[in-house]
Amino acid sequence: MSAVWNFARRPFRDERPVFVAIGAGFALGFVLLAANLHQYRKFSGEVAGTRAQIEGLEGRAARAAKSIDAARAALNGYKLSSLAQQSAGLQTIVRERRFSWLALLARLERTLPPDVRLSRLSPRFEAGDTVFVELAALGRGPDSVVHALSALARDPAFQSVELHTETSPEKGVPEGYSFQIALKYVPGETP
Repeated sequence: MSAVWNFARRPFRDERPVFVAIGAGFALGFVLLAANLHQYRKFSGEVAGTRAQIEGLEGRAARAAKSIDAARAALNGYKLSSLAQQSAGLQTIVRERRFSWLALLARLERTLPPDVRLSRLSPRFEAGDTVFVELAALGRGPDSVVHALSALARDPAFQSVELHTETSPEKGVPEGYSFQIALKYVPGETP
């Protein structure tokens, strides 16, 4: 059916209600579009705020994870350093227990000249088999100090031989010449 736009003819077809309905539909569509746009902006704002909150929370979670990892690393490092200290202490005890006093005394007896007596012997255990020994000795004369130092220096088991103090009978030692020697004793060395 074709529409004829001649309004002078009879019967009149009043199409105004259709236009009003179409106009009302467009107006309603525009109002709904405006409401939709308003809700979209509001939702976008809320989502942006929520996204910012989520990013903030994720940042806090990442910082907390880093802090936890750093704390764990520090704790593990403390545990390791504590274990290393305990292990070093235990190794020192083992070295002290394994140290042969008889071998040291026999070596000193073979090495020192007959006119030198030991009055004090104190070892200090270091890493490996090295033992630092401080010994106090008494000699009959001034030559006994020189003979003791040269005998200890010749023996490969005694290294870094140093004379620390020397006291003659005039200075208050009635037994003879008193002297102290510091040296490094390596038990594995053989003559």
